[in-house]
Amino acid sequence: MKFVFALLVLSLSLLSLAAASPYEATGRVTHIVDGDTFDVQLQDHDNRITEDLIRIRLADIDCPETRGPKACQAGKEATEYTRSWLLNSFVYLDLDNKTGKDQYGRWVAVCYLANPDGSLNLTRNFNRMLLDSGHAMVEDFKNNEFDPQSW
Repeated sequence: MKFVFALLVLSLSLLSLAAASPYEATGRVTHIVDGDTFDVQLQDHDNRITEDLIRIRLADIDCPETRGPKACQAGKEATEYTRSWLLNSFVYLDLDNKTGKDQYGRWVAVCYLANPDGSLNLTRNFNRMLLDSGHAMVEDFKNNEFDPQSW
Protein backbone atom coordinates (compact mmCIF):
# COMPACT_ATOMS: atom_id res chain seq x y z
CA MET A 1 0.00 0.00 0.00
CA LYS A 2 2.84 2.39 0.84
CA PHE A 3 4.40 1.65 -2.55
CA VAL A 4 1.18 2.52 -4.39
CA PHE A 5 0.86 5.78 -2.44
CA ALA A 6 4.50 6.70 -3.14
CA LEU A 7 4.00 5.94 -6.84
CA LEU A 8 0.90 8.14 -6.92
CA VAL A 9 2.73 11.05 -5.25
CA LEU A 10 5.65 10.68 -7.67
CA SER A 11 3.29 10.63 -10.67
CA LEU A 12 1.49 13.78 -9.54
CA SER A 13 4.81 15.53 -8.94
CA LEU A 14 6.05 14.69 -12.42
CA LEU A 15 2.76 15.84 -13.93
CA SER A 16 3.04 19.25 -12.25
CA LEU A 17 6.63 19.62 -13.43
CA ALA A 18 5.59 18.87 -17.00
CA ALA A 19 2.91 21.56 -16.89
CA ALA A 20 5.50 24.31 -16.35
CA SER A 21 8.67 23.37 -18.11
CA PRO A 22 11.51 25.52 -19.40
CA TYR A 23 12.10 22.81 -22.00
CA GLU A 24 9.09 23.74 -24.13
CA ALA A 25 11.39 25.60 -26.50
CA THR A 26 15.12 26.26 -26.70
CA GLY A 27 17.18 28.32 -29.06
CA ARG A 28 19.43 31.29 -29.72
CA VAL A 29 18.27 34.90 -29.44
CA THR A 30 18.81 36.58 -32.81
CA HIS A 31 17.12 39.98 -32.46
CA ILE A 32 16.07 42.31 -29.64
CA VAL A 33 12.91 44.31 -30.36
CA ASP A 34 12.79 46.08 -27.00
CA GLY A 35 13.29 45.33 -23.31
CA ASP A 36 10.59 42.66 -23.08
CA THR A 37 10.38 41.35 -26.67
CA PHE A 38 12.89 39.41 -28.76
CA ASP A 39 13.27 36.78 -31.50
CA VAL A 40 14.57 33.25 -30.98
CA GLN A 41 15.91 30.89 -33.66
CA LEU A 42 14.66 27.60 -32.28
CA GLN A 43 16.79 24.54 -31.83
CA ASP A 44 14.09 22.43 -30.19
CA HIS A 45 10.42 22.96 -29.32
CA ASP A 46 7.19 21.23 -28.47
CA ASN A 47 4.50 20.40 -31.02
CA ARG A 48 2.57 23.70 -30.64
CA ILE A 49 5.18 25.58 -32.65
CA THR A 50 5.40 25.26 -36.42
CA GLU A 51 8.01 27.98 -37.09
CA ASP A 52 11.78 27.92 -36.64
CA LEU A 53 11.98 31.60 -35.70
CA ILE A 54 9.55 32.95 -33.09
CA ARG A 55 8.95 36.25 -31.34
CA ILE A 56 8.83 36.13 -27.53
CA ARG A 57 7.00 38.54 -25.22
CA LEU A 58 8.21 38.08 -21.66
CA ALA A 59 5.33 37.10 -19.38
CA ASP A 60 3.91 39.39 -16.72
CA ILE A 61 6.45 42.20 -16.93
CA ASP A 62 6.47 45.51 -18.74
CA CYS A 63 9.46 47.60 -19.78
CA PRO A 64 9.25 51.29 -20.68
CA GLU A 65 8.65 52.05 -24.35
CA THR A 66 11.49 52.67 -26.82
CA ARG A 67 9.38 53.98 -29.70
CA GLY A 68 6.30 56.09 -30.23
CA PRO A 69 4.82 58.87 -28.12
CA LYS A 70 5.71 57.13 -24.83
CA ALA A 71 9.35 56.48 -25.77
CA CYS A 72 11.85 57.40 -23.08
CA GLN A 73 15.46 56.96 -22.02
CA ALA A 74 14.43 54.23 -19.56
CA GLY A 75 13.03 52.23 -22.49
CA LYS A 76 16.31 52.50 -24.35
CA GLU A 77 18.18 51.40 -21.22
CA ALA A 78 15.87 48.39 -20.78
CA THR A 79 16.42 47.42 -24.41
CA GLU A 80 20.18 47.71 -24.01
CA TYR A 81 20.07 45.61 -20.82
CA THR A 82 18.15 42.89 -22.67
CA ARG A 83 20.52 43.11 -25.64
CA SER A 84 23.58 42.78 -23.39
CA TRP A 85 22.24 39.62 -21.73
CA LEU A 86 20.32 37.87 -24.50
CA LEU A 87 21.58 38.71 -27.99
CA ASN A 88 23.28 35.59 -29.43
CA SER A 89 22.68 33.73 -26.15
CA PHE A 90 21.13 30.28 -25.82
CA VAL A 91 17.86 30.34 -23.85
CA TYR A 92 15.25 27.96 -22.48
CA LEU A 93 11.62 29.03 -22.75
CA ASP A 94 8.65 28.11 -20.59
CA LEU A 95 5.79 28.94 -22.96
CA ASP A 96 2.36 29.89 -21.67
CA ASN A 97 0.11 26.83 -21.61
CA LYS A 98 -3.16 28.80 -21.36
CA THR A 99 -3.14 31.15 -24.35
CA GLY A 100 0.29 30.51 -25.90
CA LYS A 101 0.41 33.78 -27.82
CA ASP A 102 -0.65 37.33 -27.06
CA GLN A 103 -2.93 39.49 -29.23
CA TYR A 104 0.04 40.42 -31.46
CA GLY A 105 1.05 36.82 -32.21
CA ARG A 106 4.06 36.78 -29.88
CA TRP A 107 4.69 33.71 -27.73
CA VAL A 108 4.30 34.57 -24.03
CA ALA A 109 7.10 33.01 -21.98
CA VAL A 110 9.39 32.97 -19.02
CA CYS A 111 12.97 32.94 -20.28
CA TYR A 112 15.87 31.14 -18.60
CA LEU A 113 19.49 31.73 -19.53
CA ALA A 114 21.75 28.77 -20.23
CA ASN A 115 24.96 28.02 -18.39
CA PRO A 116 28.20 28.41 -20.40
CA ASP A 117 28.02 24.69 -21.23
CA GLY A 118 24.48 25.15 -22.64
CA SER A 119 22.67 23.47 -19.75
CA LEU A 120 19.62 25.01 -18.08
CA ASN A 121 20.15 27.34 -15.12
CA LEU A 122 16.85 27.80 -13.26
CA THR A 123 18.39 30.54 -11.11
CA ARG A 124 18.81 32.78 -14.19
CA ASN A 125 15.18 33.66 -14.87
CA PHE A 126 15.48 36.62 -17.24
CA ASN A 127 11.98 37.95 -16.45
CA ARG A 128 13.09 38.20 -12.80
CA MET A 129 16.45 39.69 -13.79
CA LEU A 130 14.70 42.53 -15.64
CA LEU A 131 12.58 43.25 -12.58
CA ASP A 132 15.49 43.08 -10.14
CA SER A 133 17.61 45.39 -12.30
CA GLY A 134 14.88 48.05 -12.26
CA HIS A 135 14.30 47.88 -16.03
CA ALA A 136 10.78 46.43 -15.77
CA MET A 137 7.69 46.39 -13.59
CA VAL A 138 5.36 43.52 -12.77
CA GLU A 139 2.31 43.53 -15.02
CA ASP A 140 0.46 40.36 -14.03
CA PHE A 141 -1.87 39.82 -16.98
CA LYS A 142 -3.75 36.95 -15.21
CA ASN A 143 -4.66 35.37 -18.56
CA ASN A 144 -1.55 33.16 -18.56
CA GLU A 145 -0.25 30.35 -16.39
CA PHE A 146 2.50 32.38 -14.74
CA ASP A 147 2.63 33.98 -11.31
CA PRO A 148 5.39 36.60 -11.04
CA GLN A 149 5.22 36.33 -7.25
CA SER A 150 6.63 32.79 -7.51
CA TRP A 151 9.78 33.82 -9.40
